[in-house]
Amino acid sequence: MDVKPRILAIIPARAGSKGVPGKNMRLLAGKPLIHYTIVSACESCMLDTIFLSTDCQETLSFGISYPEVQGLLRSKELARDDTPMMDVIKNMILHCDKLGLSFDYVCLLQPTSPFRSRNLIDRTIKCLLDTGGDSLMTVRKIPDKYNPHWAFINRDEFMVVATGEKKIVTRRQELPDAWHRDGHIYITRMDVIRNGDLYGKKLIGFINEDSPDVNIDIMEDWLLAETIAKNGFRP
Repeated sequence: MDVKPRILAIIPARAGSKGVPGKNMRLLAGKPLIHYTIVSACESCMLDTIFLSTDCQETLSFGISYPEVQGLLRSKELARDDTPMMDVIKNMILHCDKLGLSFDYVCLLQPTSPFRSRNLIDRTIKCLLDTGGDSLMTVRKIPDKYNPHWAFINRDEFMVVATGEKKIVTRRQELPDAWHRDGHIYITRMDVIRNGDLYGKKLIGFINEDSPDVNIDIMEDWLLAETIAKNGFRP
């Protein structure tokens, strides 16, 4: 009989946002932004443990008010603008190690992407387990006009194709599909994480078409999220 893999969910929520100050506890349709991600995690049938990592006591208190959520108050050194996410993840794993908790996978759920469709977390986990990849991230197709084969960068004062190709793809029908990560879900095998890598060699892209495409970084993103929430989206 196969042993069910143990999966740790990490919700990173630092306080010092400049684009949308205090966004994790800012009210979105009457609920703190972080509420949406917590509820999605709590509804999952495949996550074993949910940990909130934050440098804000208010956010921590709110998070652990949900019975399924545990919390870790991280240091200010791990909550700077330039703190790598990998450092935050490793800090959480070290905390779990000290508690005697072991996991096979880490699922990263960022509060800045609040609108996950029902069962999205479990569908992505099942996809990764079925494919045997090292990691998975939710992605969306890049519109053709923004395809990297039609993008240019400045090199030695002249424009060149961003992909490095010498010739430009002239017909839209010849463009290869390109994808961008949407920030909703990242899942990685624990051994890959312990080696200091978030992706490994076999990264799976899970096409996320049924969740609103919102990743809150600036006020324009927040206003879009407010519109979606007011139109009835709920976790």
